[in-house]
Amino acid sequence: MISKEIKFLLTHSSIYGLGTIISRVVAFVLLPLYTRYLTPADYGIIEVIDVTTAMIGLVVTVGISRALSRFYYISNDQNQRNIVVSTTFLTYSIIALFFLPFLIYGANPLAKLLFNSDQYGLFLRISFITLLLGGLVDTSMMYLRLIKQPVIFISLTTIRLILLIFFNVLFIVYYKMGVIGILYSSLIVRALYAVVLTSAILWKINIAFSVSKSLDLLKYGLPMIPSALANTAVKQSDKYFVLYILTISDMGIYSLALKLGNAIHSLMTIPFNMAYIPRRFEIMKQKDAKETYKKIFTYYMFFITYSGLVLSILIPEILQVMVPSEFRSAGTIIPLVVFSMIIFGSHYHFDFGILYSKKTKYLAYINMVSAILNLGLNYSLIRNYGLFGAVWSATIILGFQALLLYYFSNKFYPIEYEFQRIIKYMAVAGGIYGVSYYLNIEMVSLNLGIKLLLLIVIFPVTIILLKIISSGEIAKIKEIVGRRLTSFREKKMEVKSN
Repeated sequence: MISKEIKFLLTHSSIYGLGTIISRVVAFVLLPLYTRYLTPADYGIIEVIDVTTAMIGLVVTVGISRALSRFYYISNDQNQRNIVVSTTFLTYSIIALFFLPFLIYGANPLAKLLFNSDQYGLFLRISFITLLLGGLVDTSMMYLRLIKQPVIFISLTTIRLILLIFFNVLFIVYYKMGVIGILYSSLIVRALYAVVLTSAILWKINIAFSVSKSLDLLKYGLPMIPSALANTAVKQSDKYFVLYILTISDMGIYSLALKLGNAIHSLMTIPFNMAYIPRRFEIMKQKDAKETYKKIFTYYMFFITYSGLVLSILIPEILQVMVPSEFRSAGTIIPLVVFSMIIFGSHYHFDFGILYSKKTKYLAYINMVSAILNLGLNYSLIRNYGLFGAVWSATIILGFQALLLYYFSNKFYPIEYEFQRIIKYMAVAGGIYGVSYYLNIEMVSLNLGIKLLLLIVIFPVTIILLKIISSGEIAKIKEIVGRRLTSFREKKMEVKSN
């Protein structure tokens, strides 16, 4: 059963991840273009608007998408499931329409507060409308995940990406509109998707509304608002401190570092969660569910840690090739950002006991305490250590949250995770990074060659010699690789014969 679930998660994560990978690869390729048409200050403005909009979105969306994933599987009757989906769309639409006039009216005062100027009020109004439309898109995409339609999901994601690239290049490069060009691109694409997807899904399932189901969705989602706000404050308040203690250009450098450092979260954790989060409530019904959860967490941590190690070791070469010199100082803090994202990824495993028992109030308690501590850390560390202080503050608090999530979840649904193996694995990864960090060879090709040797040979050999990976797991990996190679050869022979 465990191997079946892992195979399912790998297959669906790979498909869901394809869209994210394509998105990140294209964004990576376009990075030299954007960094030549946008200044560090422009990046800073975009980041502040994004963070502010995201925090407001946590209130407006009332956790409706997550609530849908929780209540969809309660009934096995498809008609009841359709009513849940339709009710989710209608409930969110009512909430969005209620908030719309307040957001439009409040844009100018908020811009004055954030930037000491209300000239950015238009930027915020565009972002707020995009946000409200995004709630419909998110619910639509969650529905596709719930009915297990990854091919349609990835197709829609890829088309959306192509449209965003087209409009971004048009507005930023051709019309030289700067920040507002990016905002208009997002608005146009989000509006198109909201109208098309919502209409198509409601046409398929029929429009229906259940007051009781709407209340159930809200009861589940509303307690998550203070939790989500506090959680976002933990992850995002550093940006406001950077903005007010340092400069808007520092905010831009920090934003670039976060975008690159968060790549492992975007490329690995998010696609994985797209398959795992809806699936884990189904796994719960299996006899060996706890063993499955344990193994999934171990293999997830192995994979995400190695991915983070690759990015951290190669980031100096990546920045040298991709961005102008005024952005390269971001490279000094990216490895620490990567480490914080590895810790953050564990949250999606450690929170299961709380969600399973429907004790979502504990998420609020944990995040609110963390947020208060984070405010103090941000003020102290950023004031004294600049951007390094911002990343250290986030890393410490994310670790603190992980410990609390594990403690309370285990009280409601205990799972014996393989922490000893994971810690050994991460220690080896840290040692390999330490060796690469102190490499100071002037010949770029030789420096890069040694780094690749560390990643491809030294690291795998070390974890095998230390028996961090068992012989049975090595045999399983060989079997999987062997099957893949055999399948590839057979397909190649078929192509030749035809």
